[in-house]
Amino acid sequence: MKEITTIYWSSSLRNPSPPDQWVLKDPEPVINYFLKNNISEDKDSIFGCPAARGFFKNLFVFRSNIDDTCVWPDGYLKEVVNKKIGPLDSFGNTIEISQVRKSAIDGYIDLVYNANFVMFADKPLTIRISSPSYPPSYPSDGAMFTSGEFDIGRWYRPGLLNWFVPLSSTTFKINKDDGLFYAQALTTNKIVFQKFMMTNEIRELAQSFRSIQQEGLTLEKRYQLAEGTKRQELILAEIKKNLITNPSDHSK
Repeated sequence: MKEITTIYWSSSLRNPSPPDQWVLKDPEPVINYFLKNNISEDKDSIFGCPAARGFFKNLFVFRSNIDDTCVWPDGYLKEVVNKKIGPLDSFGNTIEISQVRKSAIDGYIDLVYNANFVMFADKPLTIRISSPSYPPSYPSDGAMFTSGEFDIGRWYRPGLLNWFVPLSSTTFKINKDDGLFYAQALTTNKIVFQKFMMTNEIRELAQSFRSIQQEGLTLEKRYQLAEGTKRQELILAEIKKNLITNPSDHSK
């Protein structure tokens, strides 16, 4: 029998709310896209390729649970790029959009869409976050999603959705059911997801990890510092007290 890794997740990180009001829907295997569109899973299709089968292994998509549209005035992004660090002015959007750092690409602004989520595993597990491609999804024409990976079992930290958005853009639009990001669990273990409700106790415990996010530290050093606080186990125990869903087993 395969070993099981449980991923506990919440999209009520800062603003507790029932799941039907969360920004994110329950994750689902990316392979479901093909099955829903009657694309064959037999050996004569893409699934006959070992490389493709490997790519889809433990690959999940998180979709938007809401419609949200921001319409910036002409030239607004050019005015604020690399200057207004923090939340941008709201222009119709219900979810906060922020600029948290200077852009690494000329002609673009580096923006974070506050999906208010966190994932935490019951054992070491590296998660790779990337842009949806089945089908492609992006909030602004020409926007580029910032990919990354870290161990969600060794470091409790909020998830961030970053896009490089062209400075010429005037619209940032999220449609309900849009794929916001892929999350791939880099393990051969069976993956089970469980939702939990954020509590003040979990928030307070998580505060001890703020210093870990200082610049210049490698991921491994950050993991070691997080583990050294001995609060990982306390957070996991508190999470288990606040589960709001039955386990969702998405592995084959």
